Amino acid sequence: MRIVKIALAATLTVLLAAACDEPKYVSREEYDHVVKEYEELQTASKAIREEYATQAKAVDRILQQLSQISGSTVTLRSDLEHGTAEMTQVEKIESGLDKIKDQMEELDALSKNNKQLKGVISSLKKVIQEKEKEIEQLKEEIRKKDQTITEQGLTIERQSGTIASQEATIGTQQENLRALLAEQAQMLFQAGVDFEELGDDAPEVSLRKNKQKMANFQDNMYQKAILYYKQAEAAGYPEAAHRISQVEEKLAH
Repeated sequence: MRIVKIALAATLTVLLAAACDEPKYVSREEYDHVVKEYEELQTASKAIREEYATQAKAVDRILQQLSQISGSTVTLRSDLEHGTAEMTQVEKIESGLDKIKDQMEELDALSKNNKQLKGVISSLKKVIQEKEKEIEQLKEEIRKKDQTITEQGLTIERQSGTIASQEATIGTQQENLRALLAEQAQMLFQAGVDFEELGDDAPEVSLRKNKQKMANFQDNMYQKAILYYKQAEAAGYPEAAHRISQVEEKLAH
């Protein structure tokens, strides 16, 4: 984006310089063409950020559902230990896993070239596979719930290690999600920096009409910078607050 910014500033300088030499004003078409190119870049950048936000929300939703299923599994095991477990509990857990698998397919389609997200998806799939195996074991245990308390106790102890491992994996994925959100906040902040620098680099012009156009362009860039800084601040990027005040002072002058 920095290269594009420099290219735009250079283009504006050449166009305005040409207007001064010939002498004539830069045409509205030429000016609009340059601004349109920037708006197209802005749209593409916004689409990427929105895609990251959608992916992050989808991952968070799946993690929450997996945590709920883990809680239901713990309850089921406790009921199994006391001889009160029912097959309907297993069916409810399986239904929840089926919904998660459907969401995973949708998330996989969104991942595209996002290697970090693909890694998260791969880890989540392993958790789901382990959980499915565990549920199958629970089914078998419920069928044999007339076994002695001692045998059931040994099985529960063995499976506790599996639950702990799954919870640890979910915790890791939550950390990855936080990193993904931090990356999004950084992208929003950087977009604000780029627009602010574009406003700073607006070329000096001599003709009054060109000065007005350039002033409008500069104000527009500063307004966009403030917009992205505010989004970055809301996403948890504290440095953005200072930059908002800084750009507002530039607009006031």
